Amino acid sequence: MSFDYVRKIVSGKKARFIDPENAVNLDLVYVTDRIIIMGYPAVGVAGLYRNRRRDVLKFINSRHGEKWWIWNLCPLYENAYSPESMHGRVSRYPFPDHHPPPLPLLPLAVREMTAWLEGDAERVAIIHCKAGKGRSGTLLCSYLLSLPELPPPPQLDRSYTHKELKKRLEERESGRNNTDTATSTSTSTTSLAGEGEGEGEREGWVYVGSGKDITGVQMTEPDGNANANAQDLERTNTPAKSEKIEVHPVKRTKSTSSSTTTLSNTSSASSVDIQVQTDPPYPIDIGDEGQPGTEGQIDRKDGRVDEVFKLHSSRRMKPTSSGRGVSIPSQRRWCRYIHLLFNNQAPPSYTSPKTSRVRLTSITLLLHPPTGWQKPLASLVVGSGGTGQGRAWASVARYDDEYVEELKTRGGTGEGVGGQISWGGVGGEGRFDTHKMFRSCGKMVSGDIDESVLKTLPSDHEKYVVHHLTPSNNSLILDRSREFRMKFHIASVPLGWTWMIPSFHLPEPPAKTSAEPPQKRTHTLHFPKSQVDFPLGPGQAIHEILVRLEEVPEDEKEETARLMSDEEERREGVDDTRGEKVVEDGE
Repeated sequence: MSFDYVRKIVSGKKARFIDPENAVNLDLVYVTDRIIIMGYPAVGVAGLYRNRRRDVLKFINSRHGEKWWIWNLCPLYENAYSPESMHGRVSRYPFPDHHPPPLPLLPLAVREMTAWLEGDAERVAIIHCKAGKGRSGTLLCSYLLSLPELPPPPQLDRSYTHKELKKRLEERESGRNNTDTATSTSTSTTSLAGEGEGEGEREGWVYVGSGKDITGVQMTEPDGNANANAQDLERTNTPAKSEKIEVHPVKRTKSTSSSTTTLSNTSSASSVDIQVQTDPPYPIDIGDEGQPGTEGQIDRKDGRVDEVFKLHSSRRMKPTSSGRGVSIPSQRRWCRYIHLLFNNQAPPSYTSPKTSRVRLTSITLLLHPPTGWQKPLASLVVGSGGTGQGRAWASVARYDDEYVEELKTRGGTGEGVGGQISWGGVGGEGRFDTHKMFRSCGKMVSGDIDESVLKTLPSDHEKYVVHHLTPSNNSLILDRSREFRMKFHIASVPLGWTWMIPSFHLPEPPAKTSAEPPQKRTHTLHFPKSQVDFPLGPGQAIHEILVRLEEVPEDEKEETARLMSDEEERREGVDDTRGEKVVEDGE
């Protein structure tokens, strides 16, 4: 019995790769000729509905010899396999499903991908998480944003499925007939396919015949030597785990109209040529629905972020899909952060070694009231006689501090691309990913709305159910340059969650110019439902969430909120040990 139909259902709206020569049907796609995204390579029962590991190995070995390397984004507690089962050609950069990573992880992964792909023009990079969509897309888009120019969609025929290739052959032959109608019916033709392929290319297609009788024959040979044997492949220069390689610093040229990153090819450190940016791209809006270049969307002015999203979605998702490939709002937000970071446009408060802090003063949820048949359901789920006004609360969490410090020590902050790497990634033996990777540091509970908050609510707020939340322990201070997550609930029912790094969304702290104490400034950030991750079930009632952050003076002695222990999380009722019970398309 074939389980390809089951695998097709599981992969949902994502594109699949059917390779008749290797008799495999994989949840896999060439985003470019040198970058592959795929679903998890599974064995056992999971192999019945996901990519079978042996099929993945057969596919990539037959096509790419030993010139492939895998970037695995799954934590050990989620999915695990021995790197040796994939010929030791695996680097681990773990972070949880349905979430963005600690931001310093992305430059480290991009640095290693850069070193691998620049080492040999025939190498390919393979990225996977569980479904090969959100987390894989986040890393892919980060890598593409580090390049001086966006690469085109695949140009080689090998990068297309059997069905796609047939269409390409038909279009190519149609074009040939239009330009050479005099000889198309009387002469057999032979041509080598694939733009940019020349002598010495390892792979190509030869087309023999004419008209409807044209036949494509795939030719796969080692460079200039059709008799190469397995020993030649064994001599391929493949990095070992102990090998270190230097990736040179980033050379950038800044302007108000262009924003690119170029990896230096010189052996010495490159200089950084920076022109004064008169129109800083930060602070940026929480959402990305606005027009590029407008206030709050200046980081998108050069069009690169949107181009990268479009390329990823057009290749990874089926043509009938209307969503972006990186569909989780927080992950898209991370791509905007990394774009600024790679172009030396990140806010100074993010890159500065000096800690700047903010206080989370309140969260206000505006929900559409239940109507009709929803009222009895709301009564059962959240109580309060069907009004939908059950007691709301929110947990506040961030990644393990030691994990983030480890990433920073390895060079994940600042420019983040130049530096020394060791093959194998940052996962190691699982010190940080055999258990949950982020913990709660605070809780927001129902509180009274004062006059200052009331003034910030929209004029039509009375038509919504309003839940106002304040810290359970009077104050909740956070690091301005660190990520944090807010997860929203009514009673025991989750409404969704969202991640952010305050530095990118707030004006920079004012410089201290006198002995007078600085004035505390409060900022309100707006999260429409479109910017909440997985607002499923009751979360569909979300209209908008307002988050208020107050700047904390440098000399204020109150400590930053520390991460809770397991016991403290259980006592506060913010334990996320069971994980996030959501299912994204393709999961």
